[in-house]
Amino acid sequence: MLDHTDYQILDLLKRNARLTYTDIGKQINMSSPAVKTRIERLEDNVIKHYTVEVNNKILNKGIHGFVLFKTESCERLTNYCKENSNITDLWRISGEYNYLAEVVCEKNDELEQISKDTTHFAFSNILSVLGSYNVCND
Repeated sequence: MLDHTDYQILDLLKRNARLTYTDIGKQINMSSPAVKTRIERLEDNVIKHYTVEVNNKILNKGIHGFVLFKTESCERLTNYCKENSNITDLWRISGEYNYLAEVVCEKNDELEQISKDTTHFAFSNILSVLGSYNVCND
């Protein structure tokens, strides 16, 4: 069971996973060894992995979008998504469509190509991201 302090630690790590035990301890009024023990416990069953957020524009991947899929061929779609380096995530969802893929690419043509490539086994709808907003409580 997580307590308030665990949630504070998780919130700090979500914002910056490179914080030291000392930095975290100062912010939540706890010793470094106590923070280390808590984080190790969280790593056992709560924290799945640490990651990095990249600036896709610097990597010439300034187009961000989503593709909704309706398909009966889950295996074909998941295999296609695994092979396409522009697709970063795939979720199974409820509603009119049954899958949602997140796409980051260089050109709109690449986003449209995903729809063309999958037309023989899935119906798709492309959603282009026009802007984004940071809603994290920094």
